[in-house]
Amino acid sequence: MSVPSTSRRTAATPIESDEYFGATIVASKELGDPTPVLAFLAQSVIETLAGIRDVEQSARWLTDGVYQQLKHKALAASRARSQSQIRELRPNLAIGKISTFSPRAGVIEGVVIVHNRGRARAVAIRLEAYNNRWRAKSVAVL
Repeated sequence: MSVPSTSRRTAATPIESDEYFGATIVASKELGDPTPVLAFLAQSVIETLAGIRDVEQSARWLTDGVYQQLKHKALAASRARSQSQIRELRPNLAIGKISTFSPRAGVIEGVVIVHNRGRARAVAIRLEAYNNRWRAKSVAVL
């Protein structure tokens, strides 16, 4: 059984902090197609909550707030599984329809349908431009 790490991602210098540079507005087309990022993040979040992927593997694409939130939810899910003695099963995930909407430049809001053994889940993700790449500002699993 994989237990999520309890390490905390911290900035060693103010320059490494998300708030140091402030908001950067970049045209969405300059950042490339967000669909592969949305698909990867949806699968990654489901696998992290299932206990088979470490949250650090997705850290590059998450803001600090989303990273901490996902880490805490994965830890809670791991504790619940250990108390109920449910063994971890590798989800057999299939990415379904991906819908996107851009409310403004440098922001993509997407919903990814993830199918797993007779159950479908929707993962809502808000991507924002950060240092000329996409980062998830918000993630919700429905």
